[in-house]
Amino acid sequence: MDNATAQNLIDLNTRFYAEHAASFSATRSAPWEGWRHVADIAREHFGDTPAALRVFDLACGNLRFERFLAEQLPHTSLHVTAIDNCPALAANMNELARVDYHSLDILTSLLAEDEYGSDDAIAGSRTSALNTAFPHASCDLAVCFGFMHHVPGAKLRQAVLSRLIDAVRPGGIVVVSFWQFMNDGRIARKSARSLDLALAQPPFAGFASSSLEEGDHLLGWQADDAAFRYCHHFSTAEIDQLAASASPLAAPIDTFSADGSNHSLNRYLVLQRNA
Repeated sequence: MDNATAQNLIDLNTRFYAEHAASFSATRSAPWEGWRHVADIAREHFGDTPAALRVFDLACGNLRFERFLAEQLPHTSLHVTAIDNCPALAANMNELARVDYHSLDILTSLLAEDEYGSDDAIAGSRTSALNTAFPHASCDLAVCFGFMHHVPGAKLRQAVLSRLIDAVRPGGIVVVSFWQFMNDGRIARKSARSLDLALAQPPFAGFASSSLEEGDHLLGWQADDAAFRYCHHFSTAEIDQLAASASPLAAPIDTFSADGSNHSLNRYLVLQRNA
């Protein structure tokens, strides 16, 4: 995917969350089914009751994973670094202890770095912001839920995964979810309606279905099929390729499916950083 199209899709999602933060957050309160397995993985690698756990959450949203993890590990002191591009979603983070929150558009920063190089003045300042916000080899657990499907293009997805791996210490665990929403017939039908609307009312100048890659879709929100957001449906082969791209920094140790009425709406990839 060319960088101009990728940036337009990133901006489209930024606008969507800015406009729909309240209604989106209102539907995001219950923990995901798959998180229970993530908690089990944490216990397996860090002990049933670790005294402290350093967690990095990329695209933290309304921080409901942190609330879930605090309930699962009530005797563990959680130290969380969280990043999101929509501060309105994290409005209630003060009720959680030890959350270092950063409002940051990491995709625009990574895209600028790719296009101009870190020596460019603008790209360099964005890289500096990324480096300030991201932990470096210091976290026990890094997670990224409900975000990778908003990352346009395989190259940018690899860059995001690389940053997640860099955030954890040797032996640390990275868990990423990949939305496979086309497995749900209802969502697939909504996607088709949204694309028809987008072709009639383009969400940005120059939009064309030919600029999208295989697996790319536009989805509406609730009853509004024209409240566009860009989403990518992941094939198993794509997830396997991303896992392979992590070598030699990290190795996959688990994959599993969960969530939704069919228990297969998300595919989870679990990596462990090599020593």
